[in-house]
Amino acid sequence: LKFVSFIEQPEMDYRVRLDRFCVFLSLFCVLANASFVYRDFNETDGIHFNGAAGTTRCFNDTLEAYGDYQGDADRFNEDVLTEIGETTVLISESTVETNEDFRNNETDNTLAGFIHRSGTKSAPNRCAGRIRLTPSGPSKAGSIFFVDQAPVNNGFDTYFTFQVTDHSKQCTVNKDQYFSQFSHRTCSVHGADGLAFVVQNSPSKTRIVGKVGEQMGFGGIPNSLAIAFDTWQNQGEDSLNVDHVSVQSRGVLENDALELGLLGVPRAHDIADGEIHLARIVYYNDLKPEYFDKLVASDSLLPYLKDNGEQKRVGTLVVYMDEGVAEDVPLLALPINLSLLLDLPIDKAYVGFTSSTGRFYEKHDILSWTFCDQPPCDAPTLADFDYHQTSKFTASKRRNFTPGPGFGGGDTSGFPTKNKSPDTTTFGLPVESWSKSRNFGLATDASNQIPPETLYRN
Repeated sequence: LKFVSFIEQPEMDYRVRLDRFCVFLSLFCVLANASFVYRDFNETDGIHFNGAAGTTRCFNDTLEAYGDYQGDADRFNEDVLTEIGETTVLISESTVETNEDFRNNETDNTLAGFIHRSGTKSAPNRCAGRIRLTPSGPSKAGSIFFVDQAPVNNGFDTYFTFQVTDHSKQCTVNKDQYFSQFSHRTCSVHGADGLAFVVQNSPSKTRIVGKVGEQMGFGGIPNSLAIAFDTWQNQGEDSLNVDHVSVQSRGVLENDALELGLLGVPRAHDIADGEIHLARIVYYNDLKPEYFDKLVASDSLLPYLKDNGEQKRVGTLVVYMDEGVAEDVPLLALPINLSLLLDLPIDKAYVGFTSSTGRFYEKHDILSWTFCDQPPCDAPTLADFDYHQTSKFTASKRRNFTPGPGFGGGDTSGFPTKNKSPDTTTFGLPVESWSKSRNFGLATDASNQIPPETLYRN
């Protein structure tokens, strides 16, 4: 279960409306300032799906499908065109398929090519409901956005967890140009391209997804800001040759995920290692001196480093990852005035996630998400929630048994029992007889009894 935004009633106090909403949902209200909380995505009310995005429980079973988008992104493999290359000496054929992590040792030790990434992981085969922005396939783009606009100019705070798995593997067979003899084979496991948290106010509202490949699903979305979690290194465009986090925007123009849209120096951090990562993104509506040692900037920031009125001063965008969340140590911080960067007439924007793949691909999953538009916000720790708020959905298969013969059917063996009915034999006392032929259950002196040989009871 989750919180979703409530109907605004101006005549009713904010706290009263929130309390009534929580009672209506029979939830324990702890994050009083939270706009919405998704502990998982077994329920997706309030979310719009676009492109290749869907929900998954990490296995595809039509009998247990739920929602309009369940299973849409569960594909493990799609056909990728074979690339054929030719030199004066060799002919090469390159194929792409989804890697399975039990083959990692073979690839690491004997086949690894230039772009190979060791230590990747396959997607789990069971999980609570999650959002899968892209499946295992080339040239995909997916996005999800919360259906209502959220106030962002005065600050916001969002937490989410994500996991990147099922990397593509490219294997290249090289043969002799003239004799067609096998020369050597290399394989490289490396997925692409990444995911992003996006704040946008485009004319298409929540029904929008950007470009595929290196654009990570947000390139091409106008009037948007993206915090990009990039897993592919684009030669000539990326300054870091490892996973990294960057802030991308071109103001009201169409966004760009490469150098053109970069607002600050990217920071390296593991993203596509198959682990579950926690990210926190905060926008403060003022400058925070305690984060000055984490500031990143570029020349493209200059138009947005000034005040825009008394209540719209230069703020601070802060991005945390993993242990940095608990330790209050940001990965990066960016001075920026959001009210100047984006055109938000009522200070509100749509928030959500995008992702994309190119020739190389991987699964980009969002596992949980909370968004607060009234900082300071409480950290959404599990201990803060009443247990009734935790989702009761399960990914376990239901046990099904075929009833046996007879009324009620079945027997008492197995787990659980096969609908065994109780014994319906008519209940009654044992039959008692006082006939003279009876010769059991009598007293030793039964012949002397009056009347003789009556039933003897202990």
